[in-house]
Amino acid sequence: MISSFYEKIIGASSTTEPSQQKILCVGLTCLDIVQACRQYPAEDTDQRSVEYRWQRGGNASNTCTVLSLLGSFCEFLGTLSTDEHLNYLQNDMRKHHIDFSHCPMVQGIGCPTSTVILSLSNGSRTILHHNPCMPELTLKDFEQLHLQDYSWIHFEGRNLNEVLSMMQCVENYNNMLSYSQDSTDKELDYSQMPITVSVELERPEQELLDLLPYVDVAFISKDFAQSRGYDNMSETLKNISEDAKSGATLICAWGDRGAMARTPDNVTVQSPAFPPHEVVDTLGAGDTFNAAVLHFLNTAKLDFIKTRKSDLSEENTEGHKRNITKNYNIESVECSHTEFITQSVLQAAVTFGCQVAGAKVGLKGYGKLDEIFKNALQS
Repeated sequence: MISSFYEKIIGASSTTEPSQQKILCVGLTCLDIVQACRQYPAEDTDQRSVEYRWQRGGNASNTCTVLSLLGSFCEFLGTLSTDEHLNYLQNDMRKHHIDFSHCPMVQGIGCPTSTVILSLSNGSRTILHHNPCMPELTLKDFEQLHLQDYSWIHFEGRNLNEVLSMMQCVENYNNMLSYSQDSTDKELDYSQMPITVSVELERPEQELLDLLPYVDVAFISKDFAQSRGYDNMSETLKNISEDAKSGATLICAWGDRGAMARTPDNVTVQSPAFPPHEVVDTLGAGDTFNAAVLHFLNTAKLDFIKTRKSDLSEENTEGHKRNITKNYNIESVECSHTEFITQSVLQAAVTFGCQVAGAKVGLKGYGKLDEIFKNALQS
């Protein structure tokens, strides 16, 4: 007999095909007010900007934008203010085909905003952020989701206590799914795949390391690494791996030095940076790298599951009864759900991430990324 807790976690079987399951990005969205200047203004001076624009911002929100442009089905989950900026943010997410249907709406508190100064002389971006105490997402908000709709959930490293609870909720789902598929009286259903969990460690806050035991893939920023006293990517991966769970994949991008990553079986791969001919806009370059890697890895995961399902179907067609064992080990909380991340897959993923991020730096905003890379993963 299936417990009521199991029913609550697993829910009804999803009618969505694996290829249509979404990447969920949990975190912040805000309004970016961007001023492009020929050079960064000196204090107490007056100069004209070359360009002014509004742009939807926030790490998780930006990640969704790039994911969608690259062809991934994605959803943003974060609190939204009902103030006058709501229509702009919603319309921009609709424009980029980003699902935001589960976002809680907050009344009486303004939208978080960032004033961004882009220096055209050296490509720097200076950000002044204002958050009028917008409430963070809660576990109760997260529990409204149907987890079977997602193949991957990516978290911003923020709102630590609630995010930890959300990650534990996903872990419960994966464990219950494993229990279901380990039953000897039913066929293994690869359409109900375990959710891969990733996190971005960007802020220089030591407490973010507490998230690592719950994630399969961690994106470690240069700022976070340097706040821990690490001077390069290799040193960062070596030391951060001590806090990660067994089998986790660690990825570290370092600006013009490119990126380095460690596979679940501790093989290191590396990619150089791919700078554009001219640096135009560095705002969101890190989010672009993360999104491109997520897109590549999630595509690899869906292909992996599809192949496994096809192999199972062939065995059934040939009349062979499948002996279900624990060879496909997704049930252990000590292991990551990253069997699909091989050395070659991770090498290609970080290279792709550096290529997309490099192209983005040469563009205003995120325009034309879809045109540049629309055929990148087709073979």
